[in-house]
Amino acid sequence: MESPIKIDGLDLKKLVERVKEIQLETPTGKKLIILLAGVPGSGKSTLSCKVVKLLNEEHNIKSLVLPQDGYHLYRSELAQMPDPEEAITRRGAPFTFNADAFLKTVRLLNDPTSSSEVIRAPSFDHKLKDPIEDDIKIDPDTKVVFIEGNYVLLKDPGWCELVDIADDSWFVTANKNLIRNRIIKRHLEAGIASNEQEAIDRADGSDLKNAKYIEENLFVPQILIQNN
Repeated sequence: MESPIKIDGLDLKKLVERVKEIQLETPTGKKLIILLAGVPGSGKSTLSCKVVKLLNEEHNIKSLVLPQDGYHLYRSELAQMPDPEEAITRRGAPFTFNADAFLKTVRLLNDPTSSSEVIRAPSFDHKLKDPIEDDIKIDPDTKVVFIEGNYVLLKDPGWCELVDIADDSWFVTANKNLIRNRIIKRHLEAGIASNEQEAIDRADGSDLKNAKYIEENLFVPQILIQNN
C-alpha cells in the first residue's frame, strides 16, 4: 500500500492544484468526489471551506462541502436506542450517525444518471442540536464536492464503501494538544458545554475517544495534510 502524499495545510495552492488536475481528468457531467476526513478539532472544516472558496472565486470551478454532520441521528432517535443515556453521551461516535443515508446521498452525487438533478442534503444546526433536512442544495453544474467529516475514511461497515466512490481522499492531522484546545473552545462557543470544566470533560471523554478510534480504523489516505 502506497504512503500518502504529505502537504502542509497552509499550502492551499498545492491542494487547489491537485483538485484542478484531477478535475480535468473527470468525465464531463460527473462530479469530482473528494473525501476529507480528520479527527475532531483537526481543522478539516475550516480547510475545506478555504479550498472551496479558492476553487469558486479564483478558478471558476463550482465547488461545495457536504458535511457528515447533517447525518447525525436526531435526539429523538437516540432516545429510542437500547441505552439512550450512552447514545446521547456518546453523540458524535460512528453509531450515532445515519451512515446509510449519508452513503445514499454520496452514491447519488456519483451517479451519472442524476447529473441533471438538484440534489438536497441535510445540514446540522448546533443550536437546535439536530439536522435540518434538505438545507444543502447541490446544483447540476457543481463540479467538485468535498465529503467532509470525522468518519468518511473509516473502515467500518457502511462507511467503508465511501472510498470506492471517491476520486481522492484527504486526511487532516494536527498536534494533539492543539486539537484538544480547539475542541474545548468549540464546545464553549457552541454552547455544547455550559462551563470550561464540562468542555474539558467532554473533550477528554467522548471526543478524544472518537479521535483514537478514527486513527486506529482509518483507510490510508492519498493525501495527508498537516494542519497546525
